[in-house]
Amino acid sequence: MKLYILRHAETEWNREDRIQGQMDSPITREGEEAIAAMAARLASVPFDCCYTSDLPRARKTAEGLLKFRSVPIIEEEALRELPLGPWEGMLFKDILTDPLAQAYLKAPETYHREGFMDFYDLYDKLRAFIERLEESDHEHVLIVGHGVSIRALYHVVEGVAVKDFWSRPIAASMGLGICAYEKGAWHVLRRADREDGLSY
Repeated sequence: MKLYILRHAETEWNREDRIQGQMDSPITREGEEAIAAMAARLASVPFDCCYTSDLPRARKTAEGLLKFRSVPIIEEEALRELPLGPWEGMLFKDILTDPLAQAYLKAPETYHREGFMDFYDLYDKLRAFIERLEESDHEHVLIVGHGVSIRALYHVVEGVAVKDFWSRPIAASMGLGICAYEKGAWHVLRRADREDGLSY
């Protein structure tokens, strides 16, 4: 099995460096163009299905990638972005003085906001999702998610602890990564991060 993993296309809030979390903003014109370019790039891959976050920016990206194909698109809650409560809609620079932001960015294993999912919860949801994939007979799967949820997915398959969450950068919008599941083990074949020049 191969997973083709994409972060959603650029949105207006991405461009403004504004925190989205589980809120949303429109995909930019450049984002739409990037979707079309990636759709052409992946046209020869015979996808069995697509799993996408149910947040609009991810769902719209998945629909654009598969616009002319009869590939099932399945909404998967585990691929949602981590909820960030009152930070959502704020500029990133404006949260940096919040002590909770320092936990989020410097010690993610200590980050917890009452009533909201944290990194451990996200790992658990993605671990269950991966286990379901391992039991399927899919050969080529498209996955569309978010910066943090995709990074968590990689960490789950590679066994990276929550405390080391930020050990690699977040993928750029439409950054493509590929993982393979062979003989009971996962292998990362391509990373959409700074090694490929694709991260901000």
